[in-house]
Amino acid sequence: MTALAELVMTDETPFDFYLRRQSDLSAVDRFAKSSSARPLAGAPPQQQRYYRNLLPATAPGPGQQYGFEVDLDACTGCKACVTACHSLNGLDDDESWRSVGLLHSAASNGGSTALQTVTTGCHHCVDPACLNGCPVEAYEKNPITGIVAHLDDQCIGCGYCTLMCPYEVPRYNASRGIVRKCDMCQDRLGVGEAPACVQACPNEAIRISLVDKGEVVARSLITRLVPGAPVSHHTSPTTVYRTSRETFRSLVAVDEHALRPSPPHPPLAVMLVLTQLSVGAFVIHAVLRHFADPVVVGALRPYNAAVALAMGILALGASVGHLGRPLFAFRAVIGVRHSWLSREIVAFGAFSALAAVYAATVWLGPTSAAGWLDVLGVGVAAAGALGVVSSVMVYAVTPKHWWRARTTGTKFGLTALIGGLAIVMLTSELAAVRLGAGLPARTWTHVVTPAAKALAVVCLLKLLFESLIFTHLRPPRARPRSRRYGRVGDSTTAELRRTASLLSGALLRFTVARFALTLVCGVALPITLVTVPFHGLVSSIGCALVLAGCVGGELIERYQFFRAVSAPRMPGGLA
Repeated sequence: MTALAELVMTDETPFDFYLRRQSDLSAVDRFAKSSSARPLAGAPPQQQRYYRNLLPATAPGPGQQYGFEVDLDACTGCKACVTACHSLNGLDDDESWRSVGLLHSAASNGGSTALQTVTTGCHHCVDPACLNGCPVEAYEKNPITGIVAHLDDQCIGCGYCTLMCPYEVPRYNASRGIVRKCDMCQDRLGVGEAPACVQACPNEAIRISLVDKGEVVARSLITRLVPGAPVSHHTSPTTVYRTSRETFRSLVAVDEHALRPSPPHPPLAVMLVLTQLSVGAFVIHAVLRHFADPVVVGALRPYNAAVALAMGILALGASVGHLGRPLFAFRAVIGVRHSWLSREIVAFGAFSALAAVYAATVWLGPTSAAGWLDVLGVGVAAAGALGVVSSVMVYAVTPKHWWRARTTGTKFGLTALIGGLAIVMLTSELAAVRLGAGLPARTWTHVVTPAAKALAVVCLLKLLFESLIFTHLRPPRARPRSRRYGRVGDSTTAELRRTASLLSGALLRFTVARFALTLVCGVALPITLVTVPFHGLVSSIGCALVLAGCVGGELIERYQFFRAVSAPRMPGGLA
């Protein structure tokens, strides 16, 4: 029963009513009183029922685990849970493992507005995405309690778990270079004490309960934790929110429509673009073998291999810069059985090794080695393609619609084609000018001209594909209100609308720069080069500008790839 309803049912004045409620002991006071009156006397802590309203009486049985249970009717948003968690776990000033958000409803009856505070932390999911995605196995799920704990010493600070978790639970700690998260105060639970957040709540709004994992999975298929939260079927969170408010599912988060650009992850953006450019160069060269003049392709091979290898090495260097603990980067292959990030690293590691052997053989190997260079080149291209597919899946498996497989795969694949064509244009022109003997004209006809035309077409297709996101700016069609999810409209449409709003609002200058740079350097300049008969230094400079402009445009697109993602999240709004 809410305080307002209780006040209406009594004859007390508001002053007397709140004085009486204030005199009620908090959970901490009751524990202190009971422990002083009833000493342990040698009995196991688990048998002392001081926390009978806050902890389960027994340990989890088969098919069960611990989970948070929140009484929303008792939550006042005081943030005692946040403060206790911060203090007990010794968190940094800018670090928090628990937060309090706010739900509200639009004025409907008599101009009244409903408000509901929501405390949230780690949900210790049945199928935790953070654990599944971690490339170094820095997470473990206790087989008895079900608690998902983070192993700080094992973490390399890649931050992939922060992208995998739909509830933004793992938090990156820049001063330590690792990720940290709530472990349900499992050391306290082990001796029969309640977690800090549970013990600190003055209204006993949070408790630890036993949940049936089968029921959690079944419930996650049909409902969300609270209105506006991410879909639950991705991880099956175990937290249970209870309320007697009939209109609860019609509430919305106060920050439902907030537009906040996500972190840009510059090293990842650079790594993705350069690896795809490098792979594209090897793939395009492998294709040219079957369509272009063999003499021209043979002369082009050393320069193309060298530039592509350099791009790949730069990409790997940039990826290490993303780690909080780069000295432990070698651990990233541990999770290859379950983590797409580990598979990406293994694939690109094999690609780089094969590319180095290929380039060294082309430049330094004996003439007799030319027979198997084509086979090795196909192997390099195949390893690189596998790496690009792994890159796509790294983001596609996250519950973010902006990163779904068909969108991300199309973008990454077209980036590889754009980069490969631009690199081939430049390296073939440089090789032809250096070798001479009539080769420039043949190269221009058999390689540069078709590559320039194909580049212009691919760039236009990619810009057209990227512009489709702006169709979500149209006003949404009216949809019936869903009691299951507690919101109007489709969450996917709302998510992509926020992304489109970011691209056309806070990130507009980057959107304009991306389209302008690609249209000039990826479309207009290549067409100009093949239309007007430039040769020598002018054509070489032109091809260099094409490559630089295309790389710049793709880097901006990848920057927006990270910044514009706006997936559903737990309610916020209380700073």
